[in-house]
Amino acid sequence: MHNTTLSLLLTAVLSPLALFGQITYTQTQETTLTIAGTSTLHDWTMTSTAATCQADFAFQADGSPAGLSRLVVSLPAESLKSHKDAMDKNAYKALRTDQFKTITYSMLTTNIQGPIIQTTGNLTINGTTRKIDLQATCQRLSEYTLHCTGKKELKMSDYKVEAPSFMFGTIKTGDAITLSFDVKLAKSSSPNATIK
Repeated sequence: MHNTTLSLLLTAVLSPLALFGQITYTQTQETTLTIAGTSTLHDWTMTSTAATCQADFAFQADGSPAGLSRLVVSLPAESLKSHKDAMDKNAYKALRTDQFKTITYSMLTTNIQGPIIQTTGNLTINGTTRKIDLQATCQRLSEYTLHCTGKKELKMSDYKVEAPSFMFGTIKTGDAITLSFDVKLAKSSSPNATIK
């Protein structure tokens, strides 16, 4: 009887660990990041497919996300392209890409409710770091792949970026921009036995 009771207690304590597995995912070539804004002439967008991403997910036994212990994103600033050389040149000047070559996001905390993942982390643009909230909708496409999408409204002035102007200042861009991401992630490691 004693052995049965001990066995039940051990099962109750250890079984939750069996429900979780930590898996590292990295971006695929299908990942895109877009910055969109306005100007006194027309709206504009700049897009990059060069972002790198590493994310450590934990999953329930049924495959649903249970936790996110690490999320790090890095984007070469000059990989953002509008397909208009003059605009790109002015944007890089405003971002001071000669000094600050990457845009980064590093997660600090996270909360998962179904497919919605809410994170708080440090976003660094133009050498200036600010803590922001970022929300993504993530779907597990298969045992090996995830698809996460979302957007965040920002102000260039919060990152000490002077809004670019064109045509000798006659065309000016607005301060508000929208950062959108469409990220495909592929598994890069096997599940670990335990999650802290």
